[in-house]
Amino acid sequence: MSAGGLVESAQTGRAPSLLTESASALSAGAATAPAIHTEDAVLARTARAGADVVGDACVVWRVLEGGDLEPAATFHRDRRLRYALGAFMQQPALRAGSHWPGQVVTSGAPVRVRRVRLGELAVDTGIGMRRAHALLAPVLVGGRVLAVIATLRDSGEPEYSLREEVVLRRVAVKAAARAGARHGDWRSGGGDGDQGGDANGGSGGGAGRDGGPPSGDGWTPPAGWLMDHVGVGVWVADREGVTTYVNSAMTELLGLPAADVVGRPMRDFLEDVPQMVRGEYCMDAERCDRRLTQADGRHIWLEMTSLPLIDDDGARRGTVNTTVDVTARKQIELAARQRVPRAHRRV
Repeated sequence: MSAGGLVESAQTGRAPSLLTESASALSAGAATAPAIHTEDAVLARTARAGADVVGDACVVWRVLEGGDLEPAATFHRDRRLRYALGAFMQQPALRAGSHWPGQVVTSGAPVRVRRVRLGELAVDTGIGMRRAHALLAPVLVGGRVLAVIATLRDSGEPEYSLREEVVLRRVAVKAAARAGARHGDWRSGGGDGDQGGDANGGSGGGAGRDGGPPSGDGWTPPAGWLMDHVGVGVWVADREGVTTYVNSAMTELLGLPAADVVGRPMRDFLEDVPQMVRGEYCMDAERCDRRLTQADGRHIWLEMTSLPLIDDDGARRGTVNTTVDVTARKQIELAARQRVPRAHRRV
């Protein structure tokens, strides 16, 4: 294995990758080493770019035909940790749709996660981090996710920002271009718009959304792309309050991938669900503040707007809830309330 852990795993029987073009022979003196494919050079370069410009460490999965994710490349800016990070390359393929990388495949949207356990990212290495801030982005070609890039930063450092997300998305676009990708689908409205699938991202190989719309007038992005790129969380529940859909922004607020949220009641995460979710209001919008418990145990406040889902027959089918993090506002309100003398408080 090379210092950056970029050599293909020696496991046999793996499905061929979508990016594989040909195997290049090694020198005669290294005839026993595994072959390095053209794709490995592309993804290895991508892993190095991700670590150098965005995060301390970077890992890359390639997406196989059935949607599973196979470890493809690693890099760490600290030379001493590159070998330890290389253990990632020996991990088995990740099942389609599972963990955070699987969500990126099914949604085609980047994800920023704070203080996530490396096990929840399906990354098992010896680099000394139990929890990390993670930033994941898809490599898209023609509306299909071909690889997933994940950069990691120690949880004691600042969280990833939107600016860094944009930088990593540019790294992903360059990776697609190096692999011979063509990016003409946006202009024709291609991508995920005509593909089938469930509410959380579609069919086996990943529906995918591209890195962003082109400039110009008269173009409307696909609805699925908009849902995963809006700046608010979208949380849909049925009449019993059981989650049926969450967009990428909502999974970031919850600290859990969509696969771990769909099918669970909203009350598992909220101290008190909105009244509309309980069926007490059916026709008017409800606005309220609710406290949410994230996956790592941290509490945040959400401003929620709930609207009923009404079918063509006028029957209530559930609720659509949009959420915004208002923890900072709540902390200011609490501090102001504590400064009010007790004698002036209302009983």
